[in-house]
Amino acid sequence: MMNKKTPPHSDDLFEAQINDALDKSVEDLTPDIRRQLNQARIKATKKSSRAGLFWKSATAFSIAFVLVITWQSQIPQNNNTETPFADVLQEDLDMLDDLEFIYWMSEEADSATL
Repeated sequence: MMNKKTPPHSDDLFEAQINDALDKSVEDLTPDIRRQLNQARIKATKKSSRAGLFWKSATAFSIAFVLVITWQSQIPQNNNTETPFADVLQEDLDMLDDLEFIYWMSEEADSATL
C-alpha cells in the first residue's frame, strides 16, 4: 500500500497512506454517487461565489463611502460668521459717540441745576 514516493517521515507516511485509501475509496464509488458528489460540489461552489460577490460589493461600497466622506470633510466651508473688522470698528465708534453724548447730557443736566 506504500508508494515509492513516500517520504520516510512518519507524519508524511501516514498522510500518504490516508491519501491512498481515500483515492481507492473514490474509485470504488458507483457512477451515480460520483455524479451526485460532483453536483453537490458544483452547487457549493456557486453559493460561495455569490457570497464572494456580496463581500466584494460591500467592500467597494464601503470604500466609496469613506472616500466621499473624506472628500466632503476636506472641502472648505464658506460659513464666514465673523464680522469684518471695519464693521466692528464702526460699531465701536458709534457706541463711543453715544457714550460721549450721554456724558455731555449728564454734564449739561448737572450744570443746569447749579
